Amino acid sequence: MLNSFFYLVKQGFKNLWNNRLMSLASVGVLVSCMLLIGAAVLLSVNISSVVDTLEDQSEAIVFLEDSLDLAAKEEVRDGIIATGKVASIDYISKEEALLSMMESMGDDGILFDAYDDENNLPDSYRVTFHDVSDLENTVAHITALPGVYSVSALTEVAEVITGIKQMVYVGGTIIIGLLIAVSLMIIGNTIKITVFSRRREVNIMKYVGATNGFIRLPFIVEGISLGVISGGLSYGIIYFAYDYLVKWVSSQNATWFSQIISDLIPFAEVSQYLLLGFLGGGALIGLFGCVAFIGKHLKV
Repeated sequence: MLNSFFYLVKQGFKNLWNNRLMSLASVGVLVSCMLLIGAAVLLSVNISSVVDTLEDQSEAIVFLEDSLDLAAKEEVRDGIIATGKVASIDYISKEEALLSMMESMGDDGILFDAYDDENNLPDSYRVTFHDVSDLENTVAHITALPGVYSVSALTEVAEVITGIKQMVYVGGTIIIGLLIAVSLMIIGNTIKITVFSRRREVNIMKYVGATNGFIRLPFIVEGISLGVISGGLSYGIIYFAYDYLVKWVSSQNATWFSQIISDLIPFAEVSQYLLLGFLGGGALIGLFGCVAFIGKHLKV
């Protein structure tokens, strides 16, 4: 039994060599599809990283009424935290707010010296959010808290960030799904051509009593092998291409390029997932592509 299994596996690899031109063409097309899949994944995770950075920087300034004592301010703080979306919250006194304004004005900050004794700026809380998907309602809830004078927040920016995240997720999923479907078709067509070229041999095996599994196994081995080879080559190409891209971006002197490189996901963080995805995905594409088409084209 074991000898038969190894014989069939050997036949699968032998088929790859005997049909090397078709196998090479299939590997080339599969590698192209997998490179697009890998690029789509890397682009998605990097865009998500940039968007998450922007999301972490999204903040609101909660201005407090002048009449609040320390206990009332703490109640406002507790009410803000109770929204469940606060990443950080910092109290800013009116004195700190005036000093910050003077520092931001540089040499012109001296113009605010007259306000040291009559500081009309309100005390406030600077709040950052870990989730801005519903910032408008969150801001409305905070504004309604007793003791809150007003809230300043860029809700329009938050809506844009949320829209980008949804678009990246949906668009990436659709693109990857389409590329996987194309890969399955490629594997299936390769197996179909192989079966057609060996139809006489298959018929002879059927006549001498070969089981369906005995006939199918070499084709399954061939399909999985094509997928794994394509996955390995795709991973290698993605690795060197991504490394080159990161080095090229880091070599640029532009400030916005420096910001981009700081937000790029290091390849080491995703390398294991990509390798497993390419090899495992390639094997599964080869397996399902073979199983889906071999039953149709093998008259067994």
